[in-house]
Amino acid sequence: MKRFHDGNAPGQFNKRSRGPIEEGQVEIRVLIPSKVAGSIIGKGGANISRLRNDFNASVTVPDCPGPERILTIQAEMDNAMKVLNDVVPGLADYDSRGRPRGAPNNQGNGASSDQIDLRLLVHQSHAGCIIGKGGGKVKELREKTGARIKIYTNCCPQSTDRVVQLSGGAQTCCDCVKEILELLETQGSTKGVDTPYDPLNYDDYYAEEYGGFGVGGGQGYGPGGPPGAMGRNGPMGASRGFSGAPRDITARGIGGGRAPAGFGGYDNFGNGMVGDALQPAVANGGPQTSTSFSIPKDLAGAIIGKAGARIRRIRTDSGAGIIIDEPKDGSNDRLITITGLPHQVEMAHQMLQQSMAENSGPPPRY
Repeated sequence: MKRFHDGNAPGQFNKRSRGPIEEGQVEIRVLIPSKVAGSIIGKGGANISRLRNDFNASVTVPDCPGPERILTIQAEMDNAMKVLNDVVPGLADYDSRGRPRGAPNNQGNGASSDQIDLRLLVHQSHAGCIIGKGGGKVKELREKTGARIKIYTNCCPQSTDRVVQLSGGAQTCCDCVKEILELLETQGSTKGVDTPYDPLNYDDYYAEEYGGFGVGGGQGYGPGGPPGAMGRNGPMGASRGFSGAPRDITARGIGGGRAPAGFGGYDNFGNGMVGDALQPAVANGGPQTSTSFSIPKDLAGAIIGKAGARIRRIRTDSGAGIIIDEPKDGSNDRLITITGLPHQVEMAHQMLQQSMAENSGPPPRY
């Protein structure tokens, strides 16, 4: 069966070519189960065309072979909210793990069928203003809208996006999204690097930690209290593509200028994921520094380790973001880039050198 590709050439999954959003518009990005995409797009793209025409909005759901996609809406505030109100009832057919309600072997999550699970994507530098000092702002949002709110502490794979999970009735969740948009409008542009989440980089193993579909659960910011201090507490490191420009919130939106996210398969351990290893310096606005050096491509395994174990440990222990680029055509070297606070970069560099010395094996014989 031929798939409807929303604005992309066949096979060009999740291609990004849009620039900054227009003045006076907002951008809403929602993480959705892939199975919901069909109802939003409609047969032959009929429904998504209707949404675009009726509400004068840009509405995209780029194709992706994985279990989740991103719904992106760009329009003036009122029209963007009308689009969101139109599409979110379809989320009620799926539980918090992205499984159809009432499906065989689905034990459910205790939520009634009229409740939806809406997962808003926000830049990690904006998560703090949603939480507020001592959790005060998120408590205020809960009381004002009636929505249940969980803010996941880990970023989505290979990105600087965090999931804000909203649960409740469709109108309740939409009202909460509007409140969040208006709150973020006062915060200005994002801080630090900006790498929007690409669902091609979905990681089932860590889905419950960043709020992805397919596993469920999560260690987000729930009703029990504010999250712990950001630190070196996650298995996620850094990603490729940190050239994204800060997203422009002054244009009344969460989104804006963006750079392509790198394609990172499950075995692409050298490129890893963005997460807590990079969050302390970025979130706290610390003095970022970066250093790069080349290694023979044959030594990459000495750094990465089995199933990426060594590189994850180095990222976790140092708190730095580490990127290992693929070798360029005709080159026998791979470029390593370390990003973070000065002491994090220094520590990571020392650990990388030590790992190569200890695991590279005896020198070759000639």
